[in-house]
Amino acid sequence: MTGGYKEADCALYTCKEVIAEAGRNLEEHRGFFSRLSWSDEAVRIHLDTAEQGATFLLIYAPGDTDAERAMNVIRRGPFEFVHRYHRFTIEELK
Repeated sequence: MTGGYKEADCALYTCKEVIAEAGRNLEEHRGFFSRLSWSDEAVRIHLDTAEQGATFLLIYAPGDTDAERAMNVIRRGPFEFVHRYHRFTIEELK
């Protein structure tokens, strides 16, 4: 919120919430295409990180300028990874 975001633009999830949802996602999506895509790998990364006690922050950032603004806020503290979701791809930001 100190970065100028409104509550409607952000969501914070605990490790327990992510473990439950990531586990459910991996169980429900066992199809051929799911295994071919990077999305399953991203969910596994989320699950592994949550199992280590991480908290997850989601920020609505539809454009490149919005994503850079979000990264400026994220870089203020320690973080494990940043995944930016596009329509058909998942990008890892640093």
